[in-house]
Amino acid sequence: MCRWCGSAEGQAEQRRIDEAIRRAASDRFGTDPLTRRGLLRLGLGLAALPAAQLLQACATVPVTGRSQLRLISETEEAQLGVAAFQQLRQEEVKKQRLLSEREDPAAHARVRRIIDRIIPASGLANAYRWEYMLINAPKTVNAAAIAGGRIIVYTGILPVAANDGGLATILGHEVGHVMAHHTAERVSQTELVNVGAALGGAIGGQLLGAVVPAAAQVGFLLPYSRAQEAEADHIGLLLMARAGYDPRESVALWQRMDQAGGGRPPEFLSTHPNPDTRIRNLQGWMPQAWQYYQDPRLPLPGAR
Repeated sequence: MCRWCGSAEGQAEQRRIDEAIRRAASDRFGTDPLTRRGLLRLGLGLAALPAAQLLQACATVPVTGRSQLRLISETEEAQLGVAAFQQLRQEEVKKQRLLSEREDPAAHARVRRIIDRIIPASGLANAYRWEYMLINAPKTVNAAAIAGGRIIVYTGILPVAANDGGLATILGHEVGHVMAHHTAERVSQTELVNVGAALGGAIGGQLLGAVVPAAAQVGFLLPYSRAQEAEADHIGLLLMARAGYDPRESVALWQRMDQAGGGRPPEFLSTHPNPDTRIRNLQGWMPQAWQYYQDPRLPLPGAR
């Protein structure tokens, strides 16, 4: 769920991951009109949900305390993530890009060494059967995590990570996405936009039906995407600190990311905050992270 550097390769890989999640959601929910998601598709909107379900759909993100809308359960979210990961893995096998441990034991040892510290720090070590795959893509400065404890690392990000602290920043951020249930939230948000487009088309015709998604993208989906990325930065910073990695390495990583460059749209048209925004945020959260670095036994706010 992350595009760490604004390269064309990173953007393409992110679109492929997003598409895998959409396919998994369509396969899982697209043929069941009696579920609450089916009711949304029929244009009945949130009014179709009983009060109890509405309350269940409102959740609180750990660490940040932000309220979020989740129209699917944690179990359903995990199933989507696992299905999407399996699709992506099969595609990588066909492309012969799936990097085995035999082919590069050092890269696998590096990733696994940090995952084995970050995941326990999140408190989710037993929540999922965690898996990762390492993709041989030297030009792709990217990593991602999706629901169900699934992590994807592209080899192009390893040189930019530079050291264990840099890679811990990246992997802490990715595990932060899983902790915050961002897959479920994005599926829910997309569902609402689809309903809005369907209702707009029914009321105002084809033009309004096309305008609603475009307006929702800039005014609703992109701001939420940037908020989720910043949230994963915040959670990931605490996780890396709790796992014993110097949180100041996160700032150094984003300075390297900024130097790595890549074309970036204006921030308000981007799915991600700009590097300078992320650096300011990380510096603001640093005192809190330092507490966890000094005492990893401190509980994470709102975590299980």
